[in-house]
Amino acid sequence: MPDEPIVELAPPLTDVAWSESFVSQSLEALFVCLGLDGAHHLRPIHAPTLRLGWGPDRDPGAIVLDAAARYGLTPLLVHSTSWRHQQGRLILTYVAAVAAPDRLSEYLTDEPVTRADLARGDALGPPADIDVAQVVEHAFRHLAWLVKDDAVVGDALEDWTAFLDRYEPEPFRAFGPSAG
Repeated sequence: MPDEPIVELAPPLTDVAWSESFVSQSLEALFVCLGLDGAHHLRPIHAPTLRLGWGPDRDPGAIVLDAAARYGLTPLLVHSTSWRHQQGRLILTYVAAVAAPDRLSEYLTDEPVTRADLARGDALGPPADIDVAQVVEHAFRHLAWLVKDDAVVGDALEDWTAFLDRYEPEPFRAFGPSAG
């Protein structure tokens, strides 16, 4: 009897080599959906977020769309929301608002989103540490601004408007109160 694999794996999402020994760029996909009880982060069972290799010949949004399809998710909106430098890598974060799945992939876990204070650095540098909850908070504040300012985003996230109203965009709060 031939040896059969314990787990049959799908082909990789990207074919970009990864190594700790060089500075690289990494694409982070935050899959979020809206339920009756609020927002949920659909993350891989093995990590706090989905990180993907990102080659120079690929559009990062297309990689996030491919990943959503792999997990059986239906994207409503895919949008870059932030970037950060972490452990020698430049991480570009995309939020992917998806329709609440009827059946969640066995490779994803569903975590309710809770509010978090934003990570704040100073005028000349980034915060020392940035937690995933803070990245999600930033993404929702970004979307809260866009649903009001960008008709395409507003149309795509029409059902999210009441939820996003809870997230007050504060683009200049870190610089202190305004004069006058």
